[in-house]
Order: sequence, then structure tokens, then C-alpha cells
Amino acid sequence: MIQTDMKTFTESFCANIQSEERMVRQRALKDFLEFVHRELKPDDAPAVFTGSYLHIFRCYSDRFEIIRNLAITLIGELLDKLPTNDFYLEYIIPVIVRRIGKAETIEESEEIRLQLLEQLEVIIRKYADPNGSAGDPLLKSYDNIIDILVKTLKDPYPAAQKQSCDLVKLLAESTPSMHYRAEALVTPATGVLRHRHSANRIAAIEALGILALNIHSNAEKVVQIIVDISPLLMDSVPFVRRACGRVGCLMLLKLRDRYSFFYRILPLVLNCLTDDTVEVRDDIFVRWKEAGELYYKENETELSKLKLVDNTSASYPSEYERPTLPCRAIVQRSLRIINLVLHEMEEWKDDIRLHATKLLKIVILHAEKTFSTLFLEVNPVLCKTCMDSDKDVAAEALKVAQLCGVMLEYDTWSRHAQTEFSKFHTIGHLKCFHAMYHSAGLDRLKDLTKIACLLTDTEVCHQMHENYQHELLSFCESLIIDFHRVFTANEIEGLATETDRRSTEKLLYTVILKTAALSYEDCQTVRDRALQVLAKLNPQTGQLHEHHLADVINSLENLESSNSDAAESILLLAGAVFVCGFRRPYHDALCTALETALKHAIPQGKIKLFSSISIAMLRWTETMTISVEDQSTILDDFIKAIISPYLLWTAGRSAESVRSMATACLCSMSQGVDNGVFTALLPKELKTLTGLIEDNSIATRAYALRTLLAMGALDFENLKLIAFATVARLDDPSSEVREMAAICLGRLQLSVSADDDDSSARARWEATLKPIISTMFLHLENPELKLRAAILESLGRLVVHHNTLIKSLANEVEAGCPYKKDLDNILSHQ
Repeated sequence: MIQTDMKTFTESFCANIQSEERMVRQRALKDFLEFVHRELKPDDAPAVFTGSYLHIFRCYSDRFEIIRNLAITLIGELLDKLPTNDFYLEYIIPVIVRRIGKAETIEESEEIRLQLLEQLEVIIRKYADPNGSAGDPLLKSYDNIIDILVKTLKDPYPAAQKQSCDLVKLLAESTPSMHYRAEALVTPATGVLRHRHSANRIAAIEALGILALNIHSNAEKVVQIIVDISPLLMDSVPFVRRACGRVGCLMLLKLRDRYSFFYRILPLVLNCLTDDTVEVRDDIFVRWKEAGELYYKENETELSKLKLVDNTSASYPSEYERPTLPCRAIVQRSLRIINLVLHEMEEWKDDIRLHATKLLKIVILHAEKTFSTLFLEVNPVLCKTCMDSDKDVAAEALKVAQLCGVMLEYDTWSRHAQTEFSKFHTIGHLKCFHAMYHSAGLDRLKDLTKIACLLTDTEVCHQMHENYQHELLSFCESLIIDFHRVFTANEIEGLATETDRRSTEKLLYTVILKTAALSYEDCQTVRDRALQVLAKLNPQTGQLHEHHLADVINSLENLESSNSDAAESILLLAGAVFVCGFRRPYHDALCTALETALKHAIPQGKIKLFSSISIAMLRWTETMTISVEDQSTILDDFIKAIISPYLLWTAGRSAESVRSMATACLCSMSQGVDNGVFTALLPKELKTLTGLIEDNSIATRAYALRTLLAMGALDFENLKLIAFATVARLDDPSSEVREMAAICLGRLQLSVSADDDDSSARARWEATLKPIISTMFLHLENPELKLRAAILESLGRLVVHHNTLIKSLANEVEAGCPYKKDLDNILSHQ
């Protein structure tokens, strides 16, 4: 198009664009856009722009969106053909500022606001001068561009907000003057970090990272940026977390005075090295190594010397890859990071505590032995975290403790850890101490006895919480492994003396036994595990009991107090009886302790002890491996001192319950003790048992009758005493007692001494037995099948020795009697 025609076309456009009709303006813009796009040459563009720009810019504020859209597009096409001259920026940028850069946004359309930002991007790219070699053409419009971005970073339209973040990065790359007002963009960009779209959050993180590089004199603003980005390390989107790590690595490489900010920047990087997503870890790991390489170049003189002696220990944990020397050096000079980590490990949010604990682990992995100086400060917080309510946090804290045990020299932490544990006996301190001890080197073996002694503290081994007991047993298992290494395999010379062996064995036995004893009733899983651990100490657990239980019993305190069933001393004593039973080496100590405890305990405590005694008595034959004569003597003394005093009648419901449990002990004795031994002892207690058969308590009556099942042949006076008391129980209100009484009657057997006349004693006994058998006949009419079966069984036993008597009484029974046939069957088998 020749110059005259072009001028005419431009004038025509200017005239039409001022029309009141929208369609006329729209057509004019479209035609002019077509002309600029297809026919306008770059050499003619300045003249066309000069003749039309006022009319086009006026369309930026047209009330119709399509007109504004076409005007912006038209300016974009003109810009593409205009020379790179900052003269044109003085016209275009202010127009954009008026539309979207003022305190009150004039442009209502979201799409037009985005289009204006895209036009601004075109302008920045066109006039980019990163090195300032062209005189930095964007400098004159810099304030206006910043004003636009300050406003649009708060734009409610997500696409416009993301575009603004991208423009921040682009502007920083396009002008060397970005540092003049970079701080002004920090606050609005920070607001985008909370956007619901992950793409916007990523863009904001990247923009803030670039802004940090361009803030030259305000360190607090840089710190604010890092602090604001840090929470996004816990973002649910992996790419957001990766963006945080990338920004951290960028700062490590390019931030001004970055050495002083290392302790602030490192969490951004190190947290990503422990990320759950492989892609995030791998990406940041590569960039982290690059930062380390740069640090090595800058400090080569110092680090090259360290490199000569930097060898990986054979004990280095196989599950971790050792960081490079310069990466470790960066962390080791920035251990102020620990203060930030400890603060966040005590936050109330679970995810913050989890990430802080993971961060501590990676810091220790890099710090290695230089971390020793901070252990005293870290240990209390780490112990607290080991018992965190969140299982993931607690598990991660245990990994940290294990890493401390490996990385730090044993002597640097062991004394402090032992002192702390002796003061604070929480499960957290126990778990942390155990984890560190278990992962430490062979140096730990020298403290085996000392640590076992710590565990015998009553504040430790008297704990009743199940989780605590399980952890304590786990610690004991670790100590037992070391015990066998020292005293069986003799791995450490100078420690394997017999005195040390017995002393350590007793300490470990004490802890394990007390744990088993305290849980014998309420937690079977703990008790069973404790017995398994005890078997690891010595498969012959009976030998352990025989060697050490007396000392444990003698060490029990407060047995003279009015203890209830929940008192520690009662639980320990009852548990020891339940777990260990009765054995000769510690029998005297056990009896003394039981006698004292029963004398002073309240009824509930007495019941607890008698309950354990009754169970242990069932295993008497298994555990008391001594001669029958010695057993008789021991049992006689035991009954007199421990059981008999509590069989006597005393008023009150509590006394009744104690009497029932004492009777239960006699009953258990009748089943667990050798029959010949018990039969010899029983006559001494028959008078008491006769009273117990008529006791008000159903349980007492039942136990007393069950005890009599073990009786042998008795003299006439004792037999008569028992017989009438027992037959009276056939009318007992309790069916169980009635059945037991019926069975006991079959056990009545006369014993005649050499001094007595056999026929005379037998005649007297049969005269006594006659009404008893008649009573048994009457009760055969009872509708209870079990009672009738018990009576018939007893008659079958009695008929062996009293055939004539029973036959004569049976003959007196009328032929139509319902139990006549049963009697005939009994007699026919004789």
C-alpha cells in the first residue's frame, strides 16, 4: 500500500472508531487489525502508530468487551512490528496501569485483565535487557509495571494471578533493575501461596524465590519469604513440595550473602530429601549436590584437606546413602537449624511435628559427629517425640534416635542419656534410650550392668502401662543379647567375671520378673512375653527363680502397710507366687513375705494373695522337687502360718470372702500336692473343714467339700464328724454343693488302727452310716439328674465295704419305687 492510501486508510479508521455505533467501531478495528497483520511493513509501523494510537487506546475503556479485546489485540500486532524503542512504552504502559494497576480495578472482565497481562508479557520480552547493555529500556516504566503486578497478584481470577507470578519471574530475567522495588511484590505474592490451585501455588513459590534473589538490602524480607514458603513443604501435591526444594537450591546457589542464610534455607532442601515421592527426592538430590559442588569450589582449600581423611565407617547404616563431603560441610556450618527444628517438633499439628522430625534425621545424617555438641539440647525433645500420640511421628523419632546411636560416639551421649533416664522415666525416654543403645557400637557393652541397674529402679520396672511394659521387655531383650555376648561368648575381655555375670543376671531377672508379676492378672500378652524373654536369659527358668527370687522377695517394700489388691507390693508378691510357684530355695522367704502381707493387708489384698496361692498350689508337684517327708513338714508349717488363721469364722462379708479364698487354697492343695502327703495332713484340719461345710458362703461350702474328695480312710470320730455335716448338705440351696456333698459321701471310709477292735469300730461306723444311706435313698427321688447320678456313684463306692448294710436297706425299699431298679443294678455288680 502506498503512503497516500495508507494515510487515507488510517484516517478512515480514526473516523470510524469514533462512531457511536458498536458495529461500526468493531468493523473498523477488525479491518485495521487485518491491515496491520497482513500488509503493514515494520518501516511504516511508527507512522501508523503515531496516527492511530490515541483512538486505539481510547478503545481500551470502551464499554463493550469485544471492542476492548480487539483494541488490545491490535496494539499487540503493532508492537510486534514497531522497533524496540522505549518511546512507545511511555504510551502503552500507562494505559494498562489505568485499567488494572490502580487501587480500584477498572477493568471488570477477567479475560480482558488476563489479556492485558499477556500484552505486558509481550512488552517485557520485547524490551528485555538482562545485562543492561542496551540501557535497560524497561527502567522508565519499571514503577508502573511493579504497580500493575502488586495489584494483579491479588486478582481473584486464578489465571490472571498465575500470569502475574510468571511476569515477576520474567521481569527479573529481563531487567537488571529488579532489585529497586522487589520488596513491594513480596507481600502480594505471598498471598498466592494459599491459593486452592496447585499451579498458582507453584508459580508463587517460584516468583518469591526470584524476588529473594533480587532483594539486596533487606535480610528480614528474605527471611520472611523463606518462612512463608516453608509450610508448603507439607503440601499434599508433590510438585508444590518440589517447587519449595527447587527454590531452596536456587537460593543456595545464587542468593546474595547466602552463607548467612544457610540455616534458614536448608529446611527447604533437606525436607525434600525425605519426601515420600521418589520424583521429588531425586530431583532435589541432584540440585543439592550441585549446591555442594559450588560450596566445594568456594572453599576448596579447607575441604580438600578434609577429603583426604574422609572415609566411610564400616558401621555406617546400610539403609542410608552418605551425603557428599561439601553437602555435609554446608549443614555442619549451619547447625543453628536445630533451634528451628526443635521448635517445630513441639508444634500442636501432627504434620508439622512429622516433617520436623524427618528434618532432624536428615540433619543428623549430614552433621555426623559434629552433632554431638547439640545432643544435650536435642535429647529432651527427642524423648518427648518418641512417645508422640501420632504413631508416624513416634516411629520417625525412633529412627532419629537409632541414627544418633550410630553417628555419635558412645561416650559422647551415654552418660547424659543415663542421667536423663534416671531422672525421667517416661516411655519416651525409655524408647529413645533403648533405640540409641541398640544401634550403638560395641562400646556399649561396658555399661551393660549399669544400664540393667537403671532398669531395676521402681519407677521403671513397677510401671503398669502395657505399652511401657512391652518397651521395657524389648530393652531387656537387647540387654540379654549383649549379656550372652559378654558372659557366654566372652567377646569383651575383662568383663566376664562370675561375680559380674551373677550380678547382671539378677538385675535383668528382677526387671523381667517384676514386669511379669505386675501383669499376671490384667495383661496376659505382657506376662507371656516376659516369660519368653526370661527364657532367653536362661532356658531353665526354674534355676533363675531358685537363684534370685529370694532376693527379689526380700527387696519388696511396704508389706507391713494396709495394702489393697491394687498396691504394688501386693501385686508383685501375688504375681511372683503365680509366675514362679513354690520352690524350696526361696520357700522360707516367700512364706515370711506372705505371712507379713496377709497380716497387714485389707481384705481385698488378702483375697488377691490367696488367689495366687491357690493357682500356684496346683503346680506344687511340678515345682517342689523335694522328698515326701520334707514336703509334709513344709506344707504343715505353711498351712498353720498362712492358711489356717483365715479359715476361722469372723463376722462380715469381707471376712467371708477371705475365708472362701483361704478354703480355695486348701482345695487347690488337695489337687496339686501328692495325695499321700495331703491325706496325712488333712485330719488336722477336719474340725475346721466341718465348720466350713456349713459356712454361709456357697463358695466356701463348695471348696470345703471339694477338698474332702482327697480324704483317705479316717478314724471313727473324724469320720462321724464329717459324715453328718456332709449328708446335711444334700438339702443345700446350691445345686453345686448338693452334688459335691453326694460325691463326698462315697469317699467315707473307716480306718482302723492296730490298737482298735476292728469289728467293734466297724459295727459303730455301720450304725452311724445306716441313717446316712437311708437319707441318700430318699434323695434319689430328687428330680435333679446330676444329684441322683452322684448319689448312685457314691452308693456304688460304699457298697464295696458295706454290701450287707446297703443290701438290707435296699430290700426294705418297695418294689414300685422309681429308684429300686438302680439299687438292684448296684448290688448286682458286687
